[in-house]
Amino acid sequence: MFRSKLIGTALVTAALVSACGAGGSTQSGTATWTCAPGVTDDEITVGVLYPDSGAMSAQYTGYRSGVEARMAEQNAAGGVGGRRITTIWRDDESSPGVNLRAAKDLVTAGAFAILEHTAYSEQSAPWLDQQHIPVVGVADQPLWADHPNMFTYTYVADDTEATTTLGQFVQSRGGTRAALIITSATRASLLYAESARRSLAAAGIPVVFEEPIDGITMPDVVGRIVRTGADTLVAATSLDIYIGTLITAAERGHPFGTAVSPAGYDMRVLVSGLRQALAGTYTPLPFTALERGLPAHRDYLSAMTRHAPEIQPPSQQSAVNGWISADLFLRGLRTQGHCPTRDSYIRGLRGVTDYDAGGLLTQKINFSAGQGRLDRCADFVRVSATGDVFEVVEPQPRCGELVPAAPAVTAATAAAQDGAGRSGHLLT
Repeated sequence: MFRSKLIGTALVTAALVSACGAGGSTQSGTATWTCAPGVTDDEITVGVLYPDSGAMSAQYTGYRSGVEARMAEQNAAGGVGGRRITTIWRDDESSPGVNLRAAKDLVTAGAFAILEHTAYSEQSAPWLDQQHIPVVGVADQPLWADHPNMFTYTYVADDTEATTTLGQFVQSRGGTRAALIITSATRASLLYAESARRSLAAAGIPVVFEEPIDGITMPDVVGRIVRTGADTLVAATSLDIYIGTLITAAERGHPFGTAVSPAGYDMRVLVSGLRQALAGTYTPLPFTALERGLPAHRDYLSAMTRHAPEIQPPSQQSAVNGWISADLFLRGLRTQGHCPTRDSYIRGLRGVTDYDAGGLLTQKINFSAGQGRLDRCADFVRVSATGDVFEVVEPQPRCGELVPAAPAVTAATAAAQDGAGRSGHLLT
């Protein structure tokens, strides 16, 4: 897949980017744009697109609140260039068709840019690229690298590459035989599983089971996993399927020595009824764990308490994703002069070479070096033995190397891919 089409590419501007003085309309009526749609003399409007309802909504609950809290902090400090940041939002209802419709609605309503965290960005991505709308957020698929208007701080799966990070970590925890469970209806679940399999193989850990699973098939699937003797579970599924698999395996006398889910970092799941099942399980994070107590973590937690009291506790992965999405958007605005346009914003953010979200990220990002580079580093957290808190596993985030060669896709994954289409999410 092409990963560097941005560098040196002339950006389309004339028909799609409004010049200073152009007019536009918003939800609340007519506004006079001073530079680009969504930009007035004293305000910049940004759209927020995520699933507030539907089958996928639970793992995105905190996203909007994280965005709002970061924007509120910035506005309290005077905004950017004297302009306040306001948000409008749309729910894509965990639906591919609604995702595109919601994106169009945000643009029509006057959004200068869109902050996005969803399972279905592939539906709106081509249209937003054609319209040259900046998109900032969490990449749910590798296709974010194919659109020069899209910016993300995390790529955790790819269709051509993998990293050694997960495999090395599992090896360090004593894992020797792994089972991979996937969601066959989502392409990104398959991509994550494929990357995980290659990472485990690079560490000499065979995947002895790889198969789709859902609530109906769980008893049968777990029974077959138990018979393989797998001591490690890696889940490319929703959190409820992952937890259900852990519980079912334990009931059958086969608890996993190592269990990993990229969707597990959420204090809300550590309720009394689930603590025993989750105790000792791991989650790799694309940002530094809040439990490290760094200044950036204290700033985040303090701001969330002030501006998003509805999200408690604020140590939810989706809320941190929202905060960083908003922070990255603001970093792009600070590259602009008095009259930002969408075109100048994209050029400006692409020129940022040292972004780390004020210390929240595991490593600095150079957006001028191209797109689609896999995260080599992850901060692994573990649910404590008592099952009521997360704890940092290692002194520093773990960083691996690229595994560029992509071996043949397994039969189970290939069959699942045939029915998955292009939709999915990366469980972040």
